[in-house]
Amino acid sequence: MDNYSKYTPEKIKRLLKAYPEDLLSQYVESRDILESKLPEEILTQWENIGLEIAQLSSRSWEPSLAYFSASVKVQQYLPSGQFLGWCKSSISLSKDSGKIAQYFLSSSPQTMVRLRPRYIEDWVSRVTKLHKGTWKSTNLSCKMFEYTPMILETLTFDQFCKFTDFMEILSNRSYDLANEILDSSLEIYTLNFQEIDELIHLSVLITENDWRDIKPTYEIIKDQVSKLPNAHTKITFDMTRRLHGLSGLKISEFLQLLIRTLSLTNKNDNDQVLQMTQQVVNNVPIATLDFLNNVPRLLDSLDIDQLDQWKSQGIRLAIDQDTNTAPATQFFKLQSKESQDLIDKISSSVELNRIKDLMKLYCTALSGEDVSVSGSTTITDKNIGWGESDLATSDGKTIYLPDVIKRYNKKEDNFNFYKVLASHQQALTEFGSYKYDYKIEPVNSKSKAIFNALLDQVNDSDEEHATRIAKVLRGSFPFKHDPILADDIFSIVEEYRVDQLILSKYPGLRNFYKKVQLEELNNRKNKSESSNKRREVFIEKILRFTLGDKDRNVPKGTKSKYEDIVRYLLTLSRISNDKIKTVEDSMAVSFRLFSLIRDIDNKEIDSNEPEEEADEIKDEDLEDSEDQFEDEQVVNDMISYFSGGEGEPETGEPSEESSINPPEEGDYQSPDPVEYQGDFKPELGQLLTEMLTVSGDEMEGEGEEIQGLTQEQIEELIQNSPDLESKESEENQELTETPNQELLENLMKELKNRDLDNSSFTGGEPTHVDEDGGPLEAKEPDTFTYDEWDFRDVEYKPNWCLLHEKKLPDGEANFYRETLSNNSNLVYQIKKQFELFVPEQYRKQKRLEDGEEADLDAGIEALIDLRSGVTPDEKIYWRRNKTERSVAVALLIDMSASTAEAIDDSSKSNSDDWGAPDDPVEYMVWLRSRRAEGLRRSYKRIVDVEKEGIVLMVNSLEMLGDDYGIYGFSGYGRENVEFYTIKDLDEKFDESISGRIDRIAPLHATRMGPAIRHTITKLENHEARSRFLFLVTDGRPQDRGYSREGVEKEYAVYDTRQALIEARQKGITPFCLTVDKSGHDYLKTMMDDFSYEVLSDISMLPARLPELYKNLTT
Repeated sequence: MDNYSKYTPEKIKRLLKAYPEDLLSQYVESRDILESKLPEEILTQWENIGLEIAQLSSRSWEPSLAYFSASVKVQQYLPSGQFLGWCKSSISLSKDSGKIAQYFLSSSPQTMVRLRPRYIEDWVSRVTKLHKGTWKSTNLSCKMFEYTPMILETLTFDQFCKFTDFMEILSNRSYDLANEILDSSLEIYTLNFQEIDELIHLSVLITENDWRDIKPTYEIIKDQVSKLPNAHTKITFDMTRRLHGLSGLKISEFLQLLIRTLSLTNKNDNDQVLQMTQQVVNNVPIATLDFLNNVPRLLDSLDIDQLDQWKSQGIRLAIDQDTNTAPATQFFKLQSKESQDLIDKISSSVELNRIKDLMKLYCTALSGEDVSVSGSTTITDKNIGWGESDLATSDGKTIYLPDVIKRYNKKEDNFNFYKVLASHQQALTEFGSYKYDYKIEPVNSKSKAIFNALLDQVNDSDEEHATRIAKVLRGSFPFKHDPILADDIFSIVEEYRVDQLILSKYPGLRNFYKKVQLEELNNRKNKSESSNKRREVFIEKILRFTLGDKDRNVPKGTKSKYEDIVRYLLTLSRISNDKIKTVEDSMAVSFRLFSLIRDIDNKEIDSNEPEEEADEIKDEDLEDSEDQFEDEQVVNDMISYFSGGEGEPETGEPSEESSINPPEEGDYQSPDPVEYQGDFKPELGQLLTEMLTVSGDEMEGEGEEIQGLTQEQIEELIQNSPDLESKESEENQELTETPNQELLENLMKELKNRDLDNSSFTGGEPTHVDEDGGPLEAKEPDTFTYDEWDFRDVEYKPNWCLLHEKKLPDGEANFYRETLSNNSNLVYQIKKQFELFVPEQYRKQKRLEDGEEADLDAGIEALIDLRSGVTPDEKIYWRRNKTERSVAVALLIDMSASTAEAIDDSSKSNSDDWGAPDDPVEYMVWLRSRRAEGLRRSYKRIVDVEKEGIVLMVNSLEMLGDDYGIYGFSGYGRENVEFYTIKDLDEKFDESISGRIDRIAPLHATRMGPAIRHTITKLENHEARSRFLFLVTDGRPQDRGYSREGVEKEYAVYDTRQALIEARQKGITPFCLTVDKSGHDYLKTMMDDFSYEVLSDISMLPARLPELYKNLTT
């Protein structure tokens, strides 16, 4: 009692009257209860402590009220001695911080339920250690007291102590972060999380070594890891403990990747995947992330036991090599030959990327034309009408095939299935499926009436459609009555025609092709879920017939229709006058089928209703069979009937429902796709094919509809075509009734790229402008004018050059991956070099509200202010901030025709030997011949080495984190400077960019000045502190008219020099790398006092490019 005033209850009551009446009332109420439960001496100390708390400051009555209020409940759980200890803790906390005391007192009743009395002092001590006298530390201490009851529901007190120790360590780094982690911890603990000790231990390790990683780690643990089975969680934390401290590895990244991998694999395989990952962590920890990255991809081609076999070999490699981890790392990255060979050996599956070149040759051999092959996901990612699907398809330019086939147990059978898929897709192009023209008469003479009727309707129609197929399938009757049904019928009919042609013309593929058809047929018959609606059942029967089904049982009332339809289909496989049936014949047959099928009702078939067996139709029966659609009157009546006129259908037998009102929305469902036939999109295929193959003066006859293509027509196609699917519309159903803006933009971009394929990449004719003329004007989008430096007159020619900026079309992303794989050792060496030249640099930042340590100078100033009665500045901490690299580089690549020359061609003309004719027509012929000469060669060209160098450079820059852009340039005259964007400075690297690198190709001439000036505009406003322009070329600047009075060489060199000076004036550092051995002759003038290098051996370019960049930017 020596430390506390001893007042009587009456005195205490009088003193408490000075405070809000709630305080006195609560004191009286609590004393009345405790009077009978506490010894008199302890009761006296209790009430005097409460009074002393109230007297500490003007607002101390609030913790005093909380003290009296909590006392009754706290006393129920504590013996008298421990209760007095609790009271003394209350006064001690109140003296330190009234706010903290109030939270302690408020949480005490619930805490006592779960806390043994002997731990009270330790509890208070550990929480108050978080308080450092600042308002942020006060808030953290308050929150810890507030959360204690809830935390102790899950944690033992020993675990609670470890947790508060962790919070103290973290709060020394950041109080804000500590507050966030405290909230996250409570959420995790309330989920009945089992690995609490492991979590706290891991938290301490991360905080001590990489404290910024603690937040993302807790987020992934809270949202994902905590939901794993307990056994999986235990293994996960065991791995994190082993991985912690591994150079460059963040625990949050590992956990994120692990969860992603488990989500992408079969749940039944998760146990084994985790065990395999643990084995990799224990033996080759540096390869853990690579292993997890590749597991989903590997399981596309391997089963789980084969994956285990592959993993074990990688671990054996690491053990055998002991300290040399490179072979095992390359193995798990899938960048070593041993890794790829093992996968190929143990797997029955076939991966497209391993046979793509072979499939390309196969399709080219079948069609006689150059064919591109790519993965199915490539066309899906473009979002131009193909939805999420792994089905084979084609856009008329490229055949898209599944990434992996593991349909069979034998590799040979899976490879043959690839051949079936590829053969069918290339046959659609070879046999004209995308070339339908309503102006071309079918081969079958019996279709003349249908041909005339459709032609008349299209000619008389004023509807806007983007393709000829759409003008018929969605713009003409009877199809217009139900476009979805029309699209289904045309697809079935045309796929059947193409199948019959494949079986006829490719005898070597016939047996396996028929095997695949039979498997598809059996799969469709064995499906557990199938429609029982009359029209859908009937259409499925027709589709099965096209696959070779001999079952002729059909729904009641459709026997005659089925027999007629079979006759019409069989005509497609017959040769008339030595001519195969065309896509126009398929459209005429589709007309017949639609007329027969559309008025079949789509109601559920009664389970007791018997089927009818149709007669077998043989090939010889076709000779004498009648075709009612040969009669012009029948055709016109049918069109009138479906268009709402007076005509009546006169074909087939009466159906149960003669109404032609459209079914209710969603009533009719299209049949499931036939896997080997893929995703056939006739409208979209024709649109893209025509844009690829028809341009300029060729846009006549078949292509004339494409010539005047408008955005409105594309919008109509997006709104109404059954062909188009959109990732966006699937995610946002509100967009289904309006044009899909993203799909529209992507489709217009694709069409523009195909136009680029036809013009820029085939040497489109230039618009000739007199070199002695005046300034040019940029009238079109993405065109820019630039001045040109005339060194004789020592002045600029204003707006002298017209630059056209274009995005390079997408190519094959495989080139990027294969280049990295083929240069894996070099990639590894470059990576090591780049890691060394980016040391962590720190600078001390003072006067912060929160930081690593107290700022002594600021602390002394604050103490002086405090003693002077001035409110001190709370910014008394400092911390070390890492200084990040701030670099942006633009790689400017020479895409002139001379880069088509072989790297080892001793006959390569001297760069001075330009010899370009002045006449623009002769000039283009000269350029094309020069480029074509290089393109015809099979050995490595300068441009190929440039591309390899860019791949290695990009891989290095992605690792380094610098901002970079990649641009190519060429041109033909001052009015046609071509500037190609491969990757913009603000563009994220993805598969499409790696595909654009593949499309870098030799084009025209080398007018460097405007290309450099345009690159400057991209760099000058970039926020990076250091900006570089890296020019890669194979010779001096030269172009038609890049001259004045016959001094072409000097004029071009001095204009380029002036452009580089302009770059320096805007804070951009230029550098030039040339593979021209005579480069010193002009570079010493052109580069002024700028740095440059002449590479004597071009084969060194891929390795030299990143090395030069490292030297330039450090």
